[in-house]
Amino acid sequence: TLRPPSQLDLAPKGRHRRAANTPSCPRNPDKDCCLHPLYIDFRKDLKWKWIHQPKGYKANFCAGSCQYSLTTNMHHNMVLPLYSKLNPEGSAAPCCVARKLEPLTILYYVGRQPKVQQLSNMIVKSCRCR
Repeated sequence: TLRPPSQLDLAPKGRHRRAANTPSCPRNPDKDCCLHPLYIDFRKDLKWKWIHQPKGYKANFCAGSCQYSLTTNMHHNMVLPLYSKLNPEGSAAPCCVARKLEPLTILYYVGRQPKVQQLSNMIVKSCRCR
């Protein structure tokens, strides 16, 4: 929900709780599909000067490999691994993608008028293979 700038709390907090369903890549961070931290500073990283608050945010991203699911009794799930093995340039392999995303509230100005806007799907909270 949008709130007036006077009610918008954009000051950085001391500690943040990690969501319970957020995998933290403990075993093989370079291999398994999981959430990786990424902080984006709007001015330094994107050269965006129009966003006044927050100065940046924890965007995060998903990366890692995904295995084929052979647990379901579908012929399609048996064909895909074979196709991928015989056609490595093909694009049938499952991908590590964002599962849950959250919005980010920003403060910017149009002239001297402050505007508050909520940008949807800006913060990756968890990942999955798809």
